[in-house]
Amino acid sequence: MGLTDRLSEFLLRKEEGQHLPVLDISFEPDLPDRILDADEPHAGSDPLSESPAAEGQCFVICYMNSKGVQSTRRIVMRALKRTSEMQILLVARCAETRELMGFQADRIRYCVDVNGEKFEPPYIFLAEIFGLAPADAHLLASARTARMDLWPPPDPVYNVLRHQLRHELTLLVAMSECDGHVSQTESDAILAYVRTRAEEIGLSLDANRMRLLNGFIRRLRPTADQISASIDAAASLSLKAQDDLLMACNEVILADGSAHAAELALLEQIRNDLLQQ
Repeated sequence: MGLTDRLSEFLLRKEEGQHLPVLDISFEPDLPDRILDADEPHAGSDPLSESPAAEGQCFVICYMNSKGVQSTRRIVMRALKRTSEMQILLVARCAETRELMGFQADRIRYCVDVNGEKFEPPYIFLAEIFGLAPADAHLLASARTARMDLWPPPDPVYNVLRHQLRHELTLLVAMSECDGHVSQTESDAILAYVRTRAEEIGLSLDANRMRLLNGFIRRLRPTADQISASIDAAASLSLKAQDDLLMACNEVILADGSAHAAELALLEQIRNDLLQQ
């Protein structure tokens, strides 16, 4: 039986607390009249192939809705879609209202990453963190900004690596985020594991790919469903790969110099679930 059918107490607590992602900076939301509706529904929308990699990424957006009302909030991505009107839609959980909402990409005025870096206009940032191809990246830009005629193509090696290691990264980041924050020392421990796995896969990591991976790790706030699916997916790894993953989880626990009870509980849950597959 997979973990999906028997979520641990840790996962239940995480789902309840998912509305409070921690950033590296102080942040005060700006929600006029506590806006609950980000925008009108988009019934005719389909997930992009990049949607799984987008899930769980956390950052701040300044959004102008269809009524011209501006708000600033933290969001945790759930899906990335393209509407029938050829618009990119960010389906995300608003951290301030705890509501699942749809944010039309071309109405986002700016984004702030977890480290406080501001991107205005935001479309280059969004295209990069989602790994969008030029055809879809072009749809991110609003009519207010000068649209780019030539978009840089996404790094195929980085996208392949993130896709192949997605479940392992989810578990390692979930381990590091047990205390509510992903520290740089924990990120470094995860990156060390990624370097080893990249060598095994036969993919090279240059400085820019390491930058992208570090940003992805710091930005990721895995959902309970993601963690459940990733534990089940890890069962398909070889026994050696499973052992390496468990050892990496242990390294992440020790990276900040202290082992939290929630980290140890999650590690034990992962180990037990892998044994029962």
